[in-house]
Amino acid sequence: MLLIFVFGCANNFLYLPQCNFPESILEKGGLVKSDHELNIEKNFIFKKNISCYEGSTKKIISPISYFVEKNRYKKEGILLKEKEFRESKIVIVDNKFNNISSENIKRIKRESKILNSKYLINSSNSKINFPLYFPSKGTISSEYGVKRFINNIPRNPHLGLDIASKTGTPIYSAEKGLIILARDFFYRGKNILIDHAYNFKTSYSHLDQILVNEGDFVERGEIIGYMGSSGRVTGPHLHFETIFLGEKLNPIYFLPKD
Repeated sequence: MLLIFVFGCANNFLYLPQCNFPESILEKGGLVKSDHELNIEKNFIFKKNISCYEGSTKKIISPISYFVEKNRYKKEGILLKEKEFRESKIVIVDNKFNNISSENIKRIKRESKILNSKYLINSSNSKINFPLYFPSKGTISSEYGVKRFINNIPRNPHLGLDIASKTGTPIYSAEKGLIILARDFFYRGKNILIDHAYNFKTSYSHLDQILVNEGDFVERGEIIGYMGSSGRVTGPHLHFETIFLGEKLNPIYFLPKD
């Protein structure tokens, strides 16, 4: 027996669901939102995209990677804004993270594979409500895109938003969704990953305590854990990421402005 699933909406477009992603943010860590077909076949950048309806208009939405070259979108008539990212130098004193054992190197590689596989999960295409619910109270201690130096050694850029407060500060789900990861990792510490639909996910790292399990469905604003200093950190904070089609985008674009 053949089963056919469709998405219903008021505009009678039954094959694509509704969405309300932010408008185009044309810089690294942003997104392209277009009402015309992008050159998906010839420009590999646009192979990462989703299609949905905003009212009666079809939209193509594609993430802009932090690592994209400025002129990569030029053939599409899209110019990215110049953006400079500051440098941050921190000191890690825990020898566990400075002289990593062979056993932990294996663990890191294993955990990297797990994370990359989770980023590809898409559990549903229900509507996401933007802006997201702010995930915790505290002070923004590090923004997206910061060029990091740890013990004077250049590291990967900081592709999330750090919110610092005291240990035990509640952490909230930024939107309803499915818990697809709730584990303790070497670098990230106690980490939660939520799939919200449309291949859009949020990640919460360095928790002191996790209150949810993989497979749970959580509501927007639900407490999912408490802030801590697990993993590689210099103090208690939440490292919050927004991930769209596998690309880590700037969380500030998806959160309330005030």
